[in-house]
Amino acid sequence: MKARNAKMLSLLGVLVGCNLLSPLFRNTAKRASCAQSSTGTSSGTTDEGSPVPADVIGSTGQRFSGQKIRTFVPPEGSSLSLVSSSLESSPPSSSSLLFKNPSSEEGGKSSDAISACRDLKQWAVVTTIHEPNPSINSVANLRRWCLVIVGDTITPDSAYDELVTKDNVFYLSASYQKELFINMDGKTTGVDKEQHHTGGKQFLEMMPFKSFARKNIGYLFAINHGAQVIYDFDDDNTLLPLEDGETVPPPFHFDNEVGFDRTILLKSVVEEKKKEKKKEKKKEKKKESEAESSTPATAFNPYIFMRPSHDDSWPRGFPIDKLKDSFKTDVKESKIYVGDLPLSSVGVIQSLCNGDPDTDAVFRMTRPGSTEFTFDRSTTSMSLLIPSSSYAPYNAQATTHLYNAFWGLYLPISVPGRVTDIWRSYITQRIMKDIGLHVVYTPPIVHHDRSVHDYLSDFSAEGDLYEKTTKLLEFLEGWSSDADTLSERIYALWVGLYEHDYLGEQDVHAAREWLNTLVAIGYRFPDIHGANSNSNPLSTTSPFQVQPTVGGQPYRSFPYFNVDRDGNRFSESGQNKLQDWLSNVDWESRPQNAVVKLILMTMDEWPLLKSWVMYHGELLGYENLYIIDSSTNTHCISFLRYARDVLGANVLFSDTNLNEVEALLTEIGRKISGSSDFILKVDTDEFLTVYSDNDDHTTVSEYLSGFAQNANHPLRLLPGDARVGTVQPGKPNKSVCEEDIHSTPDKFMLGAVVDLYYFKSVFDSRQNIKTINLGGHYFVDKEQAATTRFHIVHYHARCIEIEIENTKRVLERHDFISPSDSDEEAKAKLAKMFRCSTEDMCNTCPFKGRFKSFHKVIIYLKYLDCEEQFENEFYGQDGGEMFTNTALNELLVDSYGRSDV
Repeated sequence: MKARNAKMLSLLGVLVGCNLLSPLFRNTAKRASCAQSSTGTSSGTTDEGSPVPADVIGSTGQRFSGQKIRTFVPPEGSSLSLVSSSLESSPPSSSSLLFKNPSSEEGGKSSDAISACRDLKQWAVVTTIHEPNPSINSVANLRRWCLVIVGDTITPDSAYDELVTKDNVFYLSASYQKELFINMDGKTTGVDKEQHHTGGKQFLEMMPFKSFARKNIGYLFAINHGAQVIYDFDDDNTLLPLEDGETVPPPFHFDNEVGFDRTILLKSVVEEKKKEKKKEKKKEKKKESEAESSTPATAFNPYIFMRPSHDDSWPRGFPIDKLKDSFKTDVKESKIYVGDLPLSSVGVIQSLCNGDPDTDAVFRMTRPGSTEFTFDRSTTSMSLLIPSSSYAPYNAQATTHLYNAFWGLYLPISVPGRVTDIWRSYITQRIMKDIGLHVVYTPPIVHHDRSVHDYLSDFSAEGDLYEKTTKLLEFLEGWSSDADTLSERIYALWVGLYEHDYLGEQDVHAAREWLNTLVAIGYRFPDIHGANSNSNPLSTTSPFQVQPTVGGQPYRSFPYFNVDRDGNRFSESGQNKLQDWLSNVDWESRPQNAVVKLILMTMDEWPLLKSWVMYHGELLGYENLYIIDSSTNTHCISFLRYARDVLGANVLFSDTNLNEVEALLTEIGRKISGSSDFILKVDTDEFLTVYSDNDDHTTVSEYLSGFAQNANHPLRLLPGDARVGTVQPGKPNKSVCEEDIHSTPDKFMLGAVVDLYYFKSVFDSRQNIKTINLGGHYFVDKEQAATTRFHIVHYHARCIEIEIENTKRVLERHDFISPSDSDEEAKAKLAKMFRCSTEDMCNTCPFKGRFKSFHKVIIYLKYLDCEEQFENEFYGQDGGEMFTNTALNELLVDSYGRSDV
C-alpha cells in the first residue's frame, strides 16, 4: 500500500507541475512545462536547453529513465530463436486445428456455419464478464460478420444460450477453454496431434483468467477460422446507427474477389505549430552539439483534427508530458490534404466513439462533461491518416485490424488492462514502419456507455502511461533490427522492451509462443522485403495520394494510366491521330480490362438508389462510381455514407442547383478521365449492361476484357466519343405497385429493345471532354454516331407514385416550381413554359418547345390536368410483348445479398 501511495503521489506531483489537474487550459503561455515537476527537474532538458541527468529525484519521486536494466536469459534448454522463423517463408500447407468445435450445449456449429464464416473472413472479438448487452448484440446482428465471445470464470455462461443459436456467434466459455488446453495428463484435447504445434497449447496456457488479455484467445480463434479482418471491440461500445436511425454500418467490408486491392478516402495532416523561433533555434544548436542518449519521437494527437466537442482533449495513452506541445497545434494553420490510401498499406483502423470516449483518468477527473463528449460525425467528416513519422495510441475498444497486421494483435499480460492495449499499439506501430503499414483514425462508429469506474483506481492503473510513454516512444524510435524475418524482428523487439523495463519476462515468453502459434495455424507474415516495406524503416513517406475535391470531399482521380509512355494523354500529346498516340501507350503498365466509370446525380430516390449502387458496384467496382447526392431523405444519406465509407464508392454530398450542375459534371469527368477509358453519366433508374442481337449472352466483364492486350478490341477501335447502342424500358406493373410501390427493379418486366441513338453518351476518356450534360445525352448526327454494345435498361416507368414524386423533385431543383406551390400554382407556371392555357391541357396543348427536362414538365402537367387519363396511359404500357433480362436480375439479387446493411 505504501508503494502504491508513493507512486500516486509521484504522479500527482508531476501532474500538478504540468497544471493538468486544472480544467483551465485556455492560457497556454502560463502552463508549466510537463518536463518539470513542481519541485525539481526531471530527465530531458530545461527550458533554457541545458541537459538534465537522466535520473533526478525530487521530493515527489523519481522519473523513469528507460535505460536498460537487465538482460534476457532464455530458460535452460531453450533459445532466442523462433520455430516460426524457419516456417515464415513457407507456412504449413494446411493450418493446424487449434480449436475444436464447441459441443452443441456450448454453442457448437454445423460444418455449414463454420464454412460460411470461413468464407466471409470478417470476424469480431470481444471478452466479457457480463450478460449479452446492446454492444455485443449490435455486432452479433451484423450481416456477413462472425463473432467470437471469450468468456471468463465469472461470465454467466447460460446467458449466452440464446445468442449462440445464431450461426455467426461463437461463445468460448471458461470451461471450454480449460478443456481445450488445460489437461493434467499432458494430452492435447480436441487437436490433431499430427497437426498440432506445441506452441499453441503453451500460449493458451499462459493466458490468465480474469484478464483483459484473454482476448488473445479470441484473436487466434478468428485467425484459425480464416479471418482476413478482425474487429476488436469492448463490451460497452455499441455500434451507432446513421441518420435514418436504422442503418448500422459494419466497421469494414471485405470482398473475397477484391481483397485489400482498393483505397480508402481520408485526410492527411502536416502539422505546423506556433513556436518561439529563437528558442527553438537555440535548442536545435544545442542538440546538434551534443550526443543524445535517446532518439526523439513525435507523439501525434489525432483528437484535435477530428472536431472534438472538448477543447484540449487527448486519447488515453498520449504522453502526458507532450500535451503542452500538442495543444499548441493550430488546426487552422496546419496543412491538411485530402486523398486516398491503398488498403494494402493500412494495418490498423481505430474508430472513435461518442459519449464517453477513451480518455485517461486525468481527463475524466479534470473536465466537466467528460462523459458527454463527441466528435464530428457529419456527412463530410473524414478519416485521418496518422503521419508515418509519428506515433498515436489506439485501443482495443473499437479497432479494426487487417490481415497484414494480425501479428500485432497480441495484448501483453504483464501490465494492467489500462496499459496493455496502448503498449500494443505503440509496439505494433514501430514494426509497421518497417513494412510500410499505417494507422488510420475514423469518425465515431460506436457510442461508449462506460460501466462504473473508480477514476482514482484508473489513475493508478494508468501509471505506466504517465511515467513511461515518452521514454517508450524514444526507445521505439531508436530501436532497429536486421533480422531477416518479420517474426524474428518482432521477437527481438519484445526482448528489448523487457530489458528496458516496459514489460515483464512472461511477455517475452508469451510473445514467442504467440508468433509460433500464428505460423502453426497457417498465418502468413508479411514479407519484410516486400512491396510495402520501407528501405528506411523510419521513412516519413507514405503512398497517400492527394485527390481532387468537391466542397472539401475527395474523389478518386489519380494515378493516371490513360497516358502514353511520355506521360501525356491524347489531348495533351500533340498527336493528330488517335491510333498514333495508341501506338505509344505502355499497355502492360495499365489495367488489362477497359475501365468504365459512371457519374450519377441523385436526390431522395430511395430505395432504387440502393439497387443502383449495389448492382453497379458489383459490376464495375465501387471505386468507379461517382455519386453526387442532394438528398434530404435519411435513408439515402445513410446508405450513401455506407457506400462511401465502407464499400469504397466516391460520394459527394452537394446541393448544387440543377441549372448549374453541368459545370460540376464536366469538371468531375475531366478529372477522372486520366484513370478511366470510358465515362457515362447515368440516372438512378438506368442500369448498364451489354446487348447483341445475335444473342451471344456477352456480359459487361467479358465485353471489357482484353482491352489492353487486343489492338483490335472493338472499344479500342472507337474514333472517340460514342453512344450506348440500345435501350430497353422497364414496364410499369400495377399489381406489383399495389403490393409495394418501392419494389426492386428485378420485379418489373421489360419492353422491347430500341435504338435511341441520342439517348446516352459513352465519353472516350482519351479525348478532351467538352461538356457532360444533365442527362448524359449524345448530341451527334445519327450518321456520324459511333456505336458501342453498351445497353441501358431504363426503369423509368415503375409505379406512378414514384414517377410523379421524382418528376416534381426535378422541377423544383430547376426552380421551375416551388415546393410551397399549390397544384394550380405549379400548373400555371409550367403551362407558361409551353405557352398553353391551363384549361384541358391534355387535349389542347401541343407541348411544343425544348428546354432542360422538358419531358418532365409534360409528365407533371398531364398528371395535374388529367390524372385518371394519365394513370390509365401510364399503366397501359404493361401491354404488348414482355421480356426479362435474366443476367441483370441475377446480378441484382446477388448484389442485395452482398450488402452489409
